[in-house]
Amino acid sequence: MVFVSHANPEDNDFTRWLALQLGKDGYPVWCDLTKLLGGENFWKDAEEAIRTRTIKFLYVLSRWSNKKDGPRNELQIAKNVARQERSLHDFIIPLHVDDLPHTEINVLLTSINAIPFENSWAKGYAQLVELFEREQVPKHSNFNPAAVSSWWREQFSAERGLKHEPDTYLSNLLPIKSTPQSLWLHTLARSTPGAVQPEHRLAYAGFMDGIDLVAFSSTDDVKAALGEAVSLVESRAFPVREVIEGKSQLEAKKGRYFLSRLIKECWERWVGATSLGTYSLSNRATCYFFKKGDQPNFDIHFRNPEGKQTYRSVVGYATQLDGSRRYWHFGVQARPVFSPFLGLLLSAHVIFTSDGSTPWPSHSKMHSARRRQCKTWFNAQWRDRLLATLHWLSQGATALCIPAGTDAFIEASARPEQFESEISYVDPATKKERLLLAEMEQISIELVEEEDVDEESDDEDDFGEDDNMD
Repeated sequence: MVFVSHANPEDNDFTRWLALQLGKDGYPVWCDLTKLLGGENFWKDAEEAIRTRTIKFLYVLSRWSNKKDGPRNELQIAKNVARQERSLHDFIIPLHVDDLPHTEINVLLTSINAIPFENSWAKGYAQLVELFEREQVPKHSNFNPAAVSSWWREQFSAERGLKHEPDTYLSNLLPIKSTPQSLWLHTLARSTPGAVQPEHRLAYAGFMDGIDLVAFSSTDDVKAALGEAVSLVESRAFPVREVIEGKSQLEAKKGRYFLSRLIKECWERWVGATSLGTYSLSNRATCYFFKKGDQPNFDIHFRNPEGKQTYRSVVGYATQLDGSRRYWHFGVQARPVFSPFLGLLLSAHVIFTSDGSTPWPSHSKMHSARRRQCKTWFNAQWRDRLLATLHWLSQGATALCIPAGTDAFIEASARPEQFESEISYVDPATKKERLLLAEMEQISIELVEEEDVDEESDDEDDFGEDDNMD
């Protein structure tokens, strides 16, 4: 069989998905999360299973499994088996599932190529199955789609999961409703030695491309920033609509680059002028986050997609063992996209500070804190914090009005785009919900048993006509 080793509970979601995929495709799999799937309950001891029954040992390689004793011990056993049984080719197969740097990988795995799952589970799985087919890993009839379906119903009930019913989903994409009519290229010249660029900061977004200043700003907006040594040779306007469609006199790719960079700079200038803090992400993108005010928490009241007035915290804290506070701050990053339409794609981030305003300098420390803080945040929490942020930025209006020049604005919707799906999904029941359901079923059984006794009673006159109607 195929043995799946993982960190519990940190990597449970991926591991459960992987085990069910393997089971569906006929591969006999042992995983502590899917016991009884396909009849593997005879595996009582993990060590015995690895030593005597395993043909492939899959190691879910993550930041957590890389340091936890449980999976590391199973890996050591598998390594010993691989040394003893020389005929087991590619016995240990690491599956790289997160951003664990290769320089930090367990020394037992440094000489083994890992299958990449961190960017796409589907692509990683396809590569794994290709290896299984090449190695002729045997399948077993007990493992099939019906067994997986049966296991799922027993665990989560048949009413959970995918349903062939339409549903509406809220995205993180803000449609841009309008832009300045023109994108300008202002050709500059300099009368003294030095760089050909404005001598003063532009009032609005703009950047140099050779000797051309690219901006949404018209000639009058630009002249004030040029200085004495820099002069304006000519100005050319390109309709933004034609640039988006690739029909302007600018080369299509270059035109979109100009437009994308300008929109991004307009956003950053606008958001940067607020009270939000800034943080440079590991990919050098800029994230804007809420700072702590006079109170340790920062709550924003807004109306959720269901129309209910509610609130979410965008700043909070956790008390450390030494009594100090570790503050978390919700933040957003935005970048322009052209598909499926021109819009701002928002990404949510969580930043950590010790004083409520100064981000930690270590990206790795920030990552570890984020995993601990946000492990219980589900879609609704992320969605609502994003909506609260947009409500704050728009001051309750329906649109974000971002300055791009004198009397020129980028208007983006303050409500993310909704998409219609032909299928819907019902989340699996939580442990608490399953316990409650079991209690309700038990009560239902007891009531049915009592009713059966009444129906078998000889006292047929106990119920009058009105009672029967009720």
